Amino acid sequence: MPKIRSVNVGLIGAGRIGSFHGQSIARRLVDAELVAIADPAPGAAAKLAETLGVDAAYAEVSELLAHPGLDAVVIATPARFHTNVLVQAAEAGKAIFCEKPMALTLEDADRAIAAARSAGVPLQVGFNRRWDQAFAEGRVAIDAGKIGAPQLIRSLTRDPGPFGADPDRIPQWTIFYETLIHDFDTLLWLNPGAKPVEVFAMADALLRPDAKEKGFLDTAVVNIRFDNGSVAVAEANFSALYGYDIRGEVFGSGGMVTMGDVRRSSMTLFDNNGVSNETWRRDTDHFVQGYTAQLAAFVDAVRNGELKDAPTGVDARNALMIALASIESVSKKQPVLLS
Repeated sequence: MPKIRSVNVGLIGAGRIGSFHGQSIARRLVDAELVAIADPAPGAAAKLAETLGVDAAYAEVSELLAHPGLDAVVIATPARFHTNVLVQAAEAGKAIFCEKPMALTLEDADRAIAAARSAGVPLQVGFNRRWDQAFAEGRVAIDAGKIGAPQLIRSLTRDPGPFGADPDRIPQWTIFYETLIHDFDTLLWLNPGAKPVEVFAMADALLRPDAKEKGFLDTAVVNIRFDNGSVAVAEANFSALYGYDIRGEVFGSGGMVTMGDVRRSSMTLFDNNGVSNETWRRDTDHFVQGYTAQLAAFVDAVRNGELKDAPTGVDARNALMIALASIESVSKKQPVLLS
C-alpha cells in the first residue's frame, strides 16, 4: 500500500488556541505536518516553533503563505483579523481552517465565502462542538427520527470561574461573537433544515456590573424561533465556579436527547465531605477529542479537495446572523425578525 503524503499545514496565530491547534497538528495527527508558524508578536512564532520542533517561524502572514510546499493554513488569530487573513490565504490558493467567528459582519462573511469559492479551496470553520462524541451521537439520533420532530432545543456555555479578566480588554459583544456563536451553530445543526425567523436576546453584566456602562456583558440568554415551529434557547455566562459547563438538549415529539456533562468522568467520590465529582476546567481538556477530530477532517478535506459533513463558511454566516440579531435585540430591547 502506498504511503499517504502528509498535508503541509501552516499555523497563523500562536496564542492560546493557536498553540493548542499547533500541538494537535504536530503531535496528534499522523497524516499532517506543521511546517510553519506565523505571528506578529515579537518572538511568539519562534517560541512555539521551537517547542513543537517546527523549522520555520514568520512575523508576516505573507511570508508563511510563500513557504515552500504549503498546502493549508489554520487561522487562529484574534477574531477581528480572521476575514482579511482568510481572504489572503484563499488568494494564495491554500486550503483554510478558520477559528470562529469567521467574520464580524455579514459583508465580511460573504467576502470570505466568495474568496474561498473563487480560489476553489476548502473552507472549514472551527465549530468543534459538532465533533464531540455526545453531540455527534445526538445528531445521529435526530437524523434517525428517534425523537420525532424537534420542538424545544437548548444549548449553553458557562465558562469556568472565577472570572478574573479585565473587562476593558474584552471586545464589546464578545459574549455573542465568540462565546454564544458556538451555541448558535449547535442549535442550527441540531435542527436540520429549519431556518431561524425571530430572535430575542437579553444580556447583562452580573459579574462585573461596574463595567456595564462601557459595554461589557458577561451573561446572556437568547430565544430563537424557527420556521418549523420549534423554539430554541441559548445561554452563556463567563463564570461557572463549579467548572466548564457545555450542554445541549433537543426535546421532540417522540423523545429527547441530551448532550454534554460538566463531570470529567462517571467516577464519583463518596467520603466524609459527601458525594463529589471532578469537573472540566478548560475547553482544551473537555474537547480535546473534538478539537483533534475537526482538524483530522480538515486534513482529509485538503487531501480530497472537498469538505465532508464539516461546518462551512455558509454555516459560519448563519450563526453570525443570529449573533448580529442578538446584538440588535439587546440594543433595541425588542425581538428582531430575520429575513
